Amino acid sequence: MLEFTTFYTGPDGALMQTIVDRYNSSQDDVVVRFTAPAYGGDYLTKILTASLAGAPPAIIALHSYEIPPLRRFLHTIDFNDLGFSQDDFIDGTWQLANIEGRQYGVTMSTGPAALGYNRALFEKAGLDPDRPPTTGAEFVAAAQALKKSGPWGFIRETGTFNPWLTLNWQAGGDLIDADSRALFAEPPGIEAGQFERDLVHRYQVEPAQLAGPQLGALFRNQKVGMVFTFPWVLSQLMKTNAQRGTQLDVAPLPQFFDGPRSVVATSHIYCIPKQRKNNEWIQAEAQKFIAWLVREGSVDWAGAQAPASAAAAAAIAKSNDPVVRKMGLFIDEAKHARFAPYAYRWTQGFQYLNDALDDVVYQGADVATELRRATARATESMREPK
Repeated sequence: MLEFTTFYTGPDGALMQTIVDRYNSSQDDVVVRFTAPAYGGDYLTKILTASLAGAPPAIIALHSYEIPPLRRFLHTIDFNDLGFSQDDFIDGTWQLANIEGRQYGVTMSTGPAALGYNRALFEKAGLDPDRPPTTGAEFVAAAQALKKSGPWGFIRETGTFNPWLTLNWQAGGDLIDADSRALFAEPPGIEAGQFERDLVHRYQVEPAQLAGPQLGALFRNQKVGMVFTFPWVLSQLMKTNAQRGTQLDVAPLPQFFDGPRSVVATSHIYCIPKQRKNNEWIQAEAQKFIAWLVREGSVDWAGAQAPASAAAAAAIAKSNDPVVRKMGLFIDEAKHARFAPYAYRWTQGFQYLNDALDDVVYQGADVATELRRATARATESMREPK
């Protein structure tokens, strides 16, 4: 038996279980057992503890920034052994598991941001629902028209996928430098923070209180016209449309600034840990399973996430399933995806950033002052002990 451990704790977990069941029915060599414990620090702690003991799961799902600290426990992967080449993956996705020229995993999917918007509310506000905003100026104008007609124009998510990340990258910024020093208070970061602050305090198109935890419900209940949304939300949006007659839709995120095309994203990478017992057999069977997942499971997986398989894109575009077909937009966005970096205690450093942005957006605090304070705190927290 091979244990396949992931962080898919929502509807994506139920979908992956059906895909694993298909694999188990397709061959008699091995049974794969799918598990999805609660994600968080405990997830990585359990994997690390099991790896130190020499008995980790056969296959594990990791995010790109989680691979560097665990790579000494992971087998390297040769794409040739799986029958793949780099061209079999959407550009920018296979590289997520490549460190110093060595491949430590196979990217199954990514989770790039897109613009969620309500077509009916657009029409009510006098906006063309077939022309969602594509620039920062158009976004502000649309948000103002929506607010004037009743609902909020936009509501942000705080935390892991806050809008500042995309805005900062699009303004030409970055998060850390080569020495893991925070770059939050550079000019692009300040420009991004000011844009977020203005949505609440200048344009008044966004609520001045933390609404992120209720973001999904507010969007589905037509209390807001635009949000940033992600692949794992798509099936719920389409289900809401079918049940309630709403017209929730997705579009590419606007290009808010003149820097590189960028969208915040997460990643789902399948890695093979080293074992103390039966190491070679487990490695070989795990490679077979991962290769099958990418080839045979990617189209089904598009019901929950944006597959990295280039070959799956054509089949997804022709699918009769509206969720799978709409996932093509997120696959296109993956070409512009940007990801959290790896740095010692990055999670703590990011928390300082997020706290600063909450003060800026919701309390109207000074952008430069808060980001400089967050930069200093994050840089100190990410300094590795010697």
